Amino acid sequence: MQLFPPSLTKELDFEVVKAHLKAFCQTPSGKEKVEELQPLSHFPEVEKRLSQANELLGLRQADEHFPSTLFESIAASAQRLNTQGVVLEAEKLSEIRSTCICYAHIHTYVYKKREILPQVATAVLALLPEKSIPVYIDKVLDERGNVKSSASPALGKIRAELVKSRAAADRIFDRALKKYQNKGLLIDFHESVSENRRVLAVQSSFKGQVQGIFHGSSSKQSVVYVEPGEAVEVNNQVAYLIDEEKQEIRRILRALSGQLRPHIGYLLAIEQKLIMLDFIKAKALFAYREEACMPRLYEKGPTEIVEGYNPVLKIFNREKGKSTIPLNLKLDEHQRIIVISGPNAGGKSITLKTLGLMQLMLQCGLLIPVNPRSSFRVFSSLMGDIGDSQSIENELSTYSSKLEKMKHFLQWADEDSLLLLDEFGSGSDPQLGSSLAQVFLKKLNKFGTYGIFTTHYNAIKALAAKQAGVVNAAMLFNKKTFSPEYRLEVGNPGSSYTFEVAERTGIPKHIIHEARQITDDTTLEVDRLLVQIQEDKLQLEKAKGDLSTELRKLKKLQHTQQQTINKLEEKLGKQSRQNEENDRKMYWGVRFQKLVESWLDQKTQKDKKEVIARFIGMLNQRAGEVQVEEKKTFTKSEKRRVQTLEKLKQAPVKIGDKVRVLSSKLEGTIEEEKGDRYKVVIGGAMVSWLQREQFIAADAKLEQIKKPKKRKKDFVQKEVPKPTSPQKNKKET
Repeated sequence: MQLFPPSLTKELDFEVVKAHLKAFCQTPSGKEKVEELQPLSHFPEVEKRLSQANELLGLRQADEHFPSTLFESIAASAQRLNTQGVVLEAEKLSEIRSTCICYAHIHTYVYKKREILPQVATAVLALLPEKSIPVYIDKVLDERGNVKSSASPALGKIRAELVKSRAAADRIFDRALKKYQNKGLLIDFHESVSENRRVLAVQSSFKGQVQGIFHGSSSKQSVVYVEPGEAVEVNNQVAYLIDEEKQEIRRILRALSGQLRPHIGYLLAIEQKLIMLDFIKAKALFAYREEACMPRLYEKGPTEIVEGYNPVLKIFNREKGKSTIPLNLKLDEHQRIIVISGPNAGGKSITLKTLGLMQLMLQCGLLIPVNPRSSFRVFSSLMGDIGDSQSIENELSTYSSKLEKMKHFLQWADEDSLLLLDEFGSGSDPQLGSSLAQVFLKKLNKFGTYGIFTTHYNAIKALAAKQAGVVNAAMLFNKKTFSPEYRLEVGNPGSSYTFEVAERTGIPKHIIHEARQITDDTTLEVDRLLVQIQEDKLQLEKAKGDLSTELRKLKKLQHTQQQTINKLEEKLGKQSRQNEENDRKMYWGVRFQKLVESWLDQKTQKDKKEVIARFIGMLNQRAGEVQVEEKKTFTKSEKRRVQTLEKLKQAPVKIGDKVRVLSSKLEGTIEEEKGDRYKVVIGGAMVSWLQREQFIAADAKLEQIKKPKKRKKDFVQKEVPKPTSPQKNKKET
């Protein structure tokens, strides 16, 4: 993406965004990557970088944490390995091991999450962890980064002998120390260390009475340091073994460095991967804090900001405990250029800078604080004229500087350019400057460029109303309170409220009256008309707001009443069904009671059997009725459920709604709509494109249906066994 002038990033406060973004990087290299940020114009690359940050943002929103990307840089050590015979220090080798393990851990994590991190997985999984490197290093170094005694047989042997020699040296020295201490030749602290050898602290007046090697004296020469003669030989042996140990360690580290040499490319590659991941993670954490998201992105299409916040203004206001008013703005083929007018300090420049900063952030791969329904296109160039560009060095006035920039705009602007021109036409004689600005506006519009221009000139506002593709807009101003509303209204120009603002700041009324007298009547009339239009708009907005509030109340009341009616109908239905059930139970209860009484009245077994047969017939009849009733109830419930489900499937939905997927019963949020397909984000990370009939509103209630139980249909009378003689029963028993 081409930027002009080069200072545009500073004028848009992009440096402030980078400073906050760097705070989330765990490594110096990650911070350097933030500092080197440049906007891109290649659509697939912009989309990829935004998607990577959005995937990690989804993890954070789901309360999952990406593994730590903190690591020690190993690039310098890897480069040193290019030199044949170089020996890396144990500390550097330990850093290589830690970095390799860090990358392997992240690689494993990304592989497990590859379905919800597709773009991150594509960038990471192609480079497999090299498991042999930590194995090589673990054979040589312990967890503290020291060379193990087991690294080679020779080193193990040397260290074993060194332990023995040091023990012997300590015994000999302790005997000498005790001997000279008993003689009273030593001072209070008895001993010291010189050149890694224990020495006696002898009073200088007794130095001739101690045999050994002189190692120096104190600053006042009151103490001399002597290595006892009996310990010299064993100390020499210790020194020799220490030197042998160093040589063997160096040989081991040289061999280990040689083993790592073939992996130089891999070591450099994983460092770059880790830097990239640290940078992506920082973008996601910054987005999480600023409540940012990834809007819809187009290669060629409209730019629409829905409830967008200037990130820098939002941060500043948050620190001051103030709220920030969101911006709503749209640029498309019908309104490519918006000419914004209104009073000073009313938000014109902030609106212009908000669009520029968001566009710059997006094309740098940064998520922005907007509603997900927002959309942005990718521009090939971003050009602007913001603030006072007077240059002492180049002897350019403000107006000359503006003309120099305009010359560049006229030369390079096209349909893939976004222009941000603050105080368009100012800096020279109002009439002459305005005339030239009108010609510039016609030319830039003819090029098909997109942009936002701010102005106070009525002639430019009038021209904007006539040009196809150009629209007027105003920053609303409350005349009663003399305070800006900080809200953009597209469609009509706005007044600068010059005299009103002057009166509020304390300018004497007679001066303002005199200024009105010398102002052209036409200019005053136009300004009054613009003021009246803005007042009418404010009144309409207020009335619209009041009507919307009343409509919401009525809808809420209607919804409450409908719920009450539904509950009453449901209650009446339940009561009716309960009454029917009670009637049936009473009917069958009476019949069964009569059968019982009839059975009790019978005298013979045969008559009782007949009553039992009638009883079983009634049971079978009732069982059949119960099954038919249950089936009817199930069918009615199922039909009601299907009808309810069809209504829920056809209910209107919009971006931002919470929905429930029918196949999996998982809940998600609609983030994008393309024709009859909807992009649903589930769990903050998993994305699915679904047809409308595949989901319903998350809070929708569906009747739970119990299927009829499978029971035995018929009751059969068993034959009553004939009585047998007591003798036979006894034998059988």
